[in-house]
Amino acid sequence: MEKESEMLERIGALEQELRTLKAEVQHLKEHTKFEKVVPAQNKMTTSVPAVKAQPKDTLVIKQPVPPKETTPKETEPKKAQRSLEETFTRALPRIFMVILVLGVLWGLKLVSDYGFLSDSVKIIAGFMLSVGLAVCAYWMEKKQKGSRVVALSLYGGAFIVGILVTAAGAIIYDVLSLYVALVLALIYIIYGVFISYLKGNEALTALVVFTSLLLPYLLEYMEFSELIIGIFIVLLFTTVQIVIWKHKQRKALYIGMAFSILALAIVSAFHNEQILFFALAMLTLYCVFLISYLRLYSSNSKRNASMLFTFTIIVLSLINGLLINKDMELLIVLGLMLGALAGSLYIAFKRADKLLIDMFATLSVLTILNIIAQLNISQEVMFLLFVLVSFAGLILAVKHDIIFMKWVKGITFSILAIYVFTFYSVQPFFSMEHVTMVLVIAMLAGLYAMLLRSNREPVENKEWIIGLRDLFPPLLYAAGLLYIWKLDWAYMPMQFTNFLWFSVVAIGFAGIVMVNRAFIGRLLPFLAGGIYGFVWLILLVNTWVDERAIVVAILVRILYIAVLWAIVADLWKRGIIYKNYEAFIARYTEQLTIAGMIISIIWLFNMTHFMNYHDLINWNSAVILNTVSIFVIASLSLFLAAKRSYRNLKLVGIGLLFFGIIKMIFFDLSELDILIRSISFIAIGAIGLFISNKLLGKDKEG
Repeated sequence: MEKESEMLERIGALEQELRTLKAEVQHLKEHTKFEKVVPAQNKMTTSVPAVKAQPKDTLVIKQPVPPKETTPKETEPKKAQRSLEETFTRALPRIFMVILVLGVLWGLKLVSDYGFLSDSVKIIAGFMLSVGLAVCAYWMEKKQKGSRVVALSLYGGAFIVGILVTAAGAIIYDVLSLYVALVLALIYIIYGVFISYLKGNEALTALVVFTSLLLPYLLEYMEFSELIIGIFIVLLFTTVQIVIWKHKQRKALYIGMAFSILALAIVSAFHNEQILFFALAMLTLYCVFLISYLRLYSSNSKRNASMLFTFTIIVLSLINGLLINKDMELLIVLGLMLGALAGSLYIAFKRADKLLIDMFATLSVLTILNIIAQLNISQEVMFLLFVLVSFAGLILAVKHDIIFMKWVKGITFSILAIYVFTFYSVQPFFSMEHVTMVLVIAMLAGLYAMLLRSNREPVENKEWIIGLRDLFPPLLYAAGLLYIWKLDWAYMPMQFTNFLWFSVVAIGFAGIVMVNRAFIGRLLPFLAGGIYGFVWLILLVNTWVDERAIVVAILVRILYIAVLWAIVADLWKRGIIYKNYEAFIARYTEQLTIAGMIISIIWLFNMTHFMNYHDLINWNSAVILNTVSIFVIASLSLFLAAKRSYRNLKLVGIGLLFFGIIKMIFFDLSELDILIRSISFIAIGAIGLFISNKLLGKDKEG
């Protein structure tokens, strides 16, 4: 009985201990959730209650040691990505706020159409709605009622309604005097900037900037000076930077820059007499953007680098468009812009940020080329500058894997390259068009070399590089062949036209199959082989050539058959080509050899026909050479088949022997005179005995 009571007491103690442990684990879970919300700078002040000391015979569970707190320098906390459902839920208040504003506006229009409310009452009601939304948002935050997202949407709705009502009262209904409307609009803009600064919401900041830029159109309606309108746009964008810097709002910076540029561009379209002022305003806007960009830039951010490049190109294009007829003013503004980029480049050097250095260096070179383009230079030089600029941007995008720039600059450079190879000529030899064509080929080769290096280095996204490694070599090969073709037609005598190109195709194919496949991709060997076969068919079909080009034509034909047999010999010797394509060739060596034998007979028949057509040999010699070539190829087939026991190749050799014998009996006897017939039969008989001896010798050894 005493043992049972002692056991029950011990079980009770264990149950009590288990309940305590569960309570402490639950507390730790709640504490961990709380720490995720609290900033990393706040130290952990909540102490974990210690477990009471236990007797020796009780179960003791040790308290887990909390992980060592890390400083922000060691690990930077990653921002949790919202799910699609959460993103949609957070967007609902903004959507419904827009719906509410539109409903109120349509409701006011409806009662106005029926004459229930005067224009003054509608404007007053609009202002009351604006103030009411702001008060409601303040009450929700004060009493901690509802969601913060809803409160921010109400603050934004109050701002939108106020700006729209002010504009409607001054422009549409003519209820407010223009200067009163201007004061109210400025008050609302100050309210919007203050709320954005206070709340730190990026969407609210972007909304305030976008809506505030409606004021320039009111100023335009009031016939204010274009100088005041431009200054207002620049000052508004500059003022908003306080909010953007405070809360590090990069998206708001880009949205504000985009709409500010748009506002300046639209206003400048109505004031051609002040285009220099608007160009300087655009440049000032860009300088403010650069300051904020450098302040908020995060290291190696490819998306932010792409946005910088895009805005720079837009501003540069607008400045060129505004001052297109004012050369001196354009040079001054471009010089100032170059100074801003040079200063930014210096800051990038101080930070030792490789991406920023490359980006600002490229943009500086782009601006310098733009300045050079304003000088009195030829159109060919201008076009070459455009090619260099697009190539520099493409190299920069490839080097840092900036996807947007890769697409834009890649498409631009491709279009320019196609134009060069389509319309440019290589005559005269020392001309700007010829230099441009050579440079484009060199740029393609340099770009491909960079792609190969990029593929060896660890990058975030290699899929597109793998695709280009297959696609780019054929493009480079096609560009080179097109250039050789242009040279051939421009500088070779008429009777020798195309033979240079044919020779380059054969030599190029032989070189390509010898190069490591890692450097040429998977498509280039097939393309080069296809072009090689196509030219071979042209040579087979085309018998006539100029008398002065007969020797060259024969040499080109010998080159093509030599390339074929060099490849076959490499396969049997397991040389460079075999090693490059071992996975394919190892299975199909016999089939490829058979194809080579048949093609060789056809090619030799064509060669004798070509020589007979041009009276280099007579008909009897052509017949004898054809027969001898059949027996030679048959002998070679049987010899190779015996070396590796290739049954199908041996059958082909035997078939060729029978074909040669049948040709001799039924064709050569009737076509040749007795002397030629005797010589040919002696030679072929000797070849046959030699083959038979080799075959029987191999069988005996077997």
